[in-house]
Amino acid sequence: MLHKPTTNKEAAVRKNTVFAKLRRALYKAVNSHTRMQQSQWDENGRCHMLQTFGDRGIIATMQRKANDKGWVVFFSLSMLNKKTLTPFIRDLKIRLTINETPDGVRLLWFVNGKPQWRLETIQMVYSKYFHDTGDVLEEVMNQLRNIYKPEDFIPILKYMETPVDEKFTMYGLHQNNMKKLSGGTNPRQILNKIYGKHGQDGLTRNAFGGLTNIRSLSKFAVAAEIVKYLRSFPSSFFDKIVINTCEKDNIRNIGLLPDRVRDFQYFIKYFNHSKIQQDFIDSINSRESRDKYVEYTAWHLFNKDIWQFSVDAGYMFKRIKNRAVRQNILAFKGTVQETHNLIMLEHAKLDKEDKPIQYTDEKMELDNQEVTDNIISVLPKSTFDLILWGSQQHHCIGRYADLALEADYLFVGFKNKTTGDWIGHVELYRGMHWSEDAAPGSYERRWGINQLRGKYNAALNEEDDTVIRMFLKKTTDSWDEWSYLV
Repeated sequence: MLHKPTTNKEAAVRKNTVFAKLRRALYKAVNSHTRMQQSQWDENGRCHMLQTFGDRGIIATMQRKANDKGWVVFFSLSMLNKKTLTPFIRDLKIRLTINETPDGVRLLWFVNGKPQWRLETIQMVYSKYFHDTGDVLEEVMNQLRNIYKPEDFIPILKYMETPVDEKFTMYGLHQNNMKKLSGGTNPRQILNKIYGKHGQDGLTRNAFGGLTNIRSLSKFAVAAEIVKYLRSFPSSFFDKIVINTCEKDNIRNIGLLPDRVRDFQYFIKYFNHSKIQQDFIDSINSRESRDKYVEYTAWHLFNKDIWQFSVDAGYMFKRIKNRAVRQNILAFKGTVQETHNLIMLEHAKLDKEDKPIQYTDEKMELDNQEVTDNIISVLPKSTFDLILWGSQQHHCIGRYADLALEADYLFVGFKNKTTGDWIGHVELYRGMHWSEDAAPGSYERRWGINQLRGKYNAALNEEDDTVIRMFLKKTTDSWDEWSYLV
């Protein structure tokens, strides 16, 4: 801690105090719509931060707590009265407390006297409570930086690099990280607390390529998230993990969304055998990103397919109540993707009815047709076929299964004749589409392509995309005079 000015609570606003002078300056600035920004410490160790924003302004007053274990920040708002067009000043019923606890410095907001647990400062900046004057909190954070070091919030930062700094935060730290990553300066001890195991059952010093080799809080935060999500795995699993993420990641974006963590952990609770573990080892240790133009970061790590498949599988498996079905799924020892696909099928069988799809003679022209010497078209025979296609290709075509029963929709798959692998799937829709053959600005009722996608919803390669579109156009031209596929 850099320094700790001390003060007593101000009993009244005296005319000659710094606070009183700034209140008068605030009144005049709001009255004249003058831009003003000023920060000033008084002789009693209080810091007064004034800012105006057009027809309103605010003073943030920071003073030492009476118990000498932190600070408290009060706010006074000035605005123009819409009827009289003259300013008024009132104290806001919000305050920010900075508490010096045994685990580190913590920030806590109060609104109408009630604590707002785990509320981030950025959430208050744009809240209704500040009446568009929340930007003053940037200066509050700047003043706190002059008082506290990063290790005052998370002690282990004394030996690690801080993450990317963010506006309205203390050194880029957030409330959940302050709580999770505190508890001393021993990385193993902190991670074992998250892991829930200690001693010979806890993590070894070799976890994540050597715990003493982790030199940035961003990388340590990634390790903490992995331990949190995969704590049902044995400690030997973590010895095989090497985190190859960027050193300066924004900690806010590390990890799964809170509402998805429980579904993920539910999946891992039941599916944690060797194949599943190896999938996660390969995924975490790989730096591959689907988008070659985007630098790989920790954000990409937790958005890889393996994490998302686990979340979806956990969500669906939780909703399968039939004991026999659950036991059959649990007996399966496949990869994450294979397990996800099995759960998806079983969930669909219980959740939806498998309905046969009826086709007219003209639509049957698209079944088992040679598009090229290597590509053949396939029509789904039932709604479950679409669900199976989606699970195999890892895209959402299964969600549209019921649409396949409607006359104006048609789904077609395209396979490689030699390998039997899927090339892509198309959704055709008969409706109002623009046509080059029609008058300018006019639309005609005809068939058109809504989606043509391959695995993971990726676009087809240019050659396959072109020949498939030409094949579809040629076929549907005979169905509708104004058929034109874009």
